[in-house]
Amino acid sequence: MKIAIDAKSFYIGPVSTRIILKNLVPELVKLFPDVDWIIFLDKKDKSLDFPCKEKNVHLQYIWADVNQISNLFVLPRFLKRHKVDLVIYQMFPAISPTPSITFIHDVLFRDFPEFFTWKERLYFFPMSFLTRKVNRVMTSTEFVASDLIKHNYLSDRSMIDIVPLGVSTEFKSIEQHDPLFLESVKKKLNLPDRFLLFVGRLNVRKNLESLLKAITLIQDKQIPLVVVGKAEWKAPVLNKILSDPALKGRILMIGNISDKDLVAVYALSNIFCFPSFAEGFGLPPLEAMASGVPVIVSNTTSLPEVCEDAATYADPNQPPAIAEAINSLLASSALYDQKKNEGIKRAAQFTWEKTAKAFMNSIHKVLRQS
Repeated sequence: MKIAIDAKSFYIGPVSTRIILKNLVPELVKLFPDVDWIIFLDKKDKSLDFPCKEKNVHLQYIWADVNQISNLFVLPRFLKRHKVDLVIYQMFPAISPTPSITFIHDVLFRDFPEFFTWKERLYFFPMSFLTRKVNRVMTSTEFVASDLIKHNYLSDRSMIDIVPLGVSTEFKSIEQHDPLFLESVKKKLNLPDRFLLFVGRLNVRKNLESLLKAITLIQDKQIPLVVVGKAEWKAPVLNKILSDPALKGRILMIGNISDKDLVAVYALSNIFCFPSFAEGFGLPPLEAMASGVPVIVSNTTSLPEVCEDAATYADPNQPPAIAEAINSLLASSALYDQKKNEGIKRAAQFTWEKTAKAFMNSIHKVLRQS
């Protein structure tokens, strides 16, 4: 059996897609050695090392300057050449005789167009038509599945398989880490002894602005906020907020950091704050939970589905509500420990092995019908 995976974003591309591919592909290769995996990569990345060296892994480098055009006009020719039994696309499928599944991570641009550029909205527009041409669709949450039905990407809910994402085993509580490793990262990044943490792209959708306003309202006037992430288009206008005297010396912007350092930063933090307006899944809160850190998330979109009772919730439009959530965790050691333990248990339910098995179940459904 030959299964192709569109992995052109393996090295450079949307953060969520890269995380999925880098964790899921090795798991699939390990769990299903009898499958010949045809991995499609961007030819610009040919010099980069690919982690899977097994004999059943076959790399195919193709032109991918524009992902949608590549899927429509380039990739199908190689599917035919390799005699592929099925192909899995990321977001954008092709019109091709090869049986196919597309993994749609979200369609947030439909409900929240204000968070996307007009070019992004134009780019995503054909997805609704193309999605109707595939044999099945995978999504990571029921929230995304319901969005696909609502916006008429599909009319039949039974064509959608929920494939929840996983959490890397590298994320673990502070007690499980090498103290020397943690201390080295703390020193390198000049981290304080106690801190709140935000991890994410610095755009309007992630709602860092409301979190900064909430910091000025919390009762603890000493604990700082560490912000991990890089500013993007539609980044929030933060200069005015950061000039507030109440925030002086309390915000540490450390930009993008390595995956290895991020593991340490999660474990060293005291509370993880993620007041995003909208998410298709929301992996950072689970990474924080796995790191033994209580999390505060928005009570919107997919986050209640993913976090369930393990998180503390707040209205993302209300900085006082976010501040109150922070206050409640800082004020009660019993509540803090409860949420820490519940978070560890919840995150443990999300493994890349489970993701890979659900992924393969979706593949088998299509092949049985072909």
